[in-house]
Amino acid sequence: MQDSLDFARPGIMTPGVLRLTAIVLSALGMALMLISLQPFASASLVSDTGGDGGSIVNQVGFLAAGLVFAVATMCLASRKVLGSLISPSFLLLAVVLAYSVARAPDPDSTIRGVVLTVIGMFIAFATIILPRSEKDFQLALLAGAAAALAMSYGGLVLVPDLAMHGYDAYEPQHAGLWRGHFSHKNVAGPVMCVIAIFGLYLMRTGHRFGGLIIFLAGALFVLKTGSKTTSGFFPLSIMIVLMAGLFGRSGAAVLAFLGTLGAVAMVTLGSLYSGRISYFIEDLLGDRTYTGRTTLWEFSLSKIPEKPWLGFGLYNFWSTDNVFLLDKPFEAAWDYRFIVHGHNNYLDILLNLGFLGGSVLLWVLFVGPVINYTRARKIPGNRKIADMFFMIIVFAALLSFLETFFLARNDSLWLMHVFAVFGLHLAARFSLGQPQYHRPGNTSFG
Repeated sequence: MQDSLDFARPGIMTPGVLRLTAIVLSALGMALMLISLQPFASASLVSDTGGDGGSIVNQVGFLAAGLVFAVATMCLASRKVLGSLISPSFLLLAVVLAYSVARAPDPDSTIRGVVLTVIGMFIAFATIILPRSEKDFQLALLAGAAAALAMSYGGLVLVPDLAMHGYDAYEPQHAGLWRGHFSHKNVAGPVMCVIAIFGLYLMRTGHRFGGLIIFLAGALFVLKTGSKTTSGFFPLSIMIVLMAGLFGRSGAAVLAFLGTLGAVAMVTLGSLYSGRISYFIEDLLGDRTYTGRTTLWEFSLSKIPEKPWLGFGLYNFWSTDNVFLLDKPFEAAWDYRFIVHGHNNYLDILLNLGFLGGSVLLWVLFVGPVINYTRARKIPGNRKIADMFFMIIVFAALLSFLETFFLARNDSLWLMHVFAVFGLHLAARFSLGQPQYHRPGNTSFG
């Protein structure tokens, strides 16, 4: 029989206060991940400065938030749930992160980045495990998503100059496109896709009106960001996962996912090696370079063989002297010396961590969740929530061919990805559908 997930320890306070506290904390965690501590801080994908010293507001704020959620988790969460994190894949990832810090040329900066990343991951985990039941989790999800939508749509009305892209010398084509409270439309679009997926899940689990509003508001925002690929991956991810319910087997969704992943790899990275594919993309999107990304991919592929096994080090390739000190590429579409990332999760993972560390991270972020999804769908009460988490994984995997967000500190897209990773990890091991109520004389906390 599948273990039940004790979302909160009984007996620590009255049931009503316990439930409300857990819901509020989970909702705040979701809002923090989706909104951040510095909304409406614009950014270009091209930087004229090296490195990222980080923001004091983010560093202090996330440290404080991490402390709050750590205390709440220690007080409310089941020991069995926390113990599930001690798995081979997560332990190997911890080793990879520790080794990256140990060999970093600038340990202080790398430590700051890793600490913020780990705190963000912990908040994502806590947001799932604090509510006492899936119904309470849905209320927290509804509140957090609504807060993010209110922030972005409110910005369009009250501060449109901040909520929309203005003129940028590097990216003039983005003028007038929506970005909401996010730093860039390429962040806003994907995160709004995730919020729309939340809405779909809420509709499927009884919150029809609220879920519909969230779904439609998120989907509209995605269209207004002007991203063709994001707009295409969004419905595709939903259709892939719904195939599990259509055919009654999780394997149908997994096979569709793997086939789609191969097709997207062919039309993105494959376009570097095939003229036919390149011209097909030009006919389809009007731009065979994916807005200059092919230049970055070619450059990345040329640099990976220089340090294939261990990579250049975490956060130690783009925006560092490894790129800054190269000659200006006059023939390239973009001057890659001042690009903040390579616009491809898979290539950037290999550049930073090499094939050894990269294999561990790819397992944690993509392979493990697929396995967990097939296990989670064998638990009848977990199927809808597992579908939601897997839609996010599918979307993130497809988007990874065009964007980079792995281990990206407190980046909203990264946090949503790891939120889904932890969600499937829990859904594969515990029954999430029923609340755990304290009975007199029962002192077991799971």
